[in-house]
Amino acid sequence: MSRDTKAESAAVRKILHSDWDPIGCGVPEDEYDSYVWPVYALLIRGAPREEVAAYLQWAADVNIKLPVPEEKLTAVVDKLMALGFASKIPPT
Repeated sequence: MSRDTKAESAAVRKILHSDWDPIGCGVPEDEYDSYVWPVYALLIRGAPREEVAAYLQWAADVNIKLPVPEEKLTAVVDKLMALGFASKIPPT
């Protein structure tokens, strides 16, 4: 099974822009692109949800300096984990 990295990363990008969105004031669609690949990498290697949440919390709190409420962060991580990328890991 091959990965469709373009479609998968676009799905992550959409969630980060529409649901996570720490800035929240109509930012351009590419505003969070620098976070797409790190999140995507976590998801495809099957990182635990706590690690994904910790990365997004760090990005919002430290890098962007606009914290995301815990309930919003939980909902975003739920959506990201539901993408099921880890289950698409090709057999070795």
